[in-house]
Amino acid sequence: MTSEAPSQKLAILVWAADPGRPELCATPFYFAAAAAAMEVEVEMYFTARSVELLRKGVAEGLEAAAGSGKSVADFRREALGFGVRLFACPTALAAHGIAADTLIDELAGQAGAAAYLGRSLDPAWRSLSF
Repeated sequence: MTSEAPSQKLAILVWAADPGRPELCATPFYFAAAAAAMEVEVEMYFTARSVELLRKGVAEGLEAAAGSGKSVADFRREALGFGVRLFACPTALAAHGIAADTLIDELAGQAGAAAYLGRSLDPAWRSLSF
């Protein structure tokens, strides 16, 4: 008889990764990529000013460590490369005047508080927030 390991799932809420503080912006993507590399299903939910990181061109112009040569967009690409799914809160997008056509093509969709709370209340999912 063989037993399969339970499927691991992680929902990450990104709300304090403010583009005005680039040193806070790479870590959520780094954790998401690390979890996904461990074969964990990962979804990231962006709200507040963190939705700016999903606007085309914004993350490309930010370095978490000045002079590192690695942009926040590089960290985002690594997470996406491992299969991490990114969701933008529609309320935050509206609050910050971000139009859907200005968002990165890799965005999985729009999902807000109810979607994230649904994941965090589901016993099959774990959650983190940044």
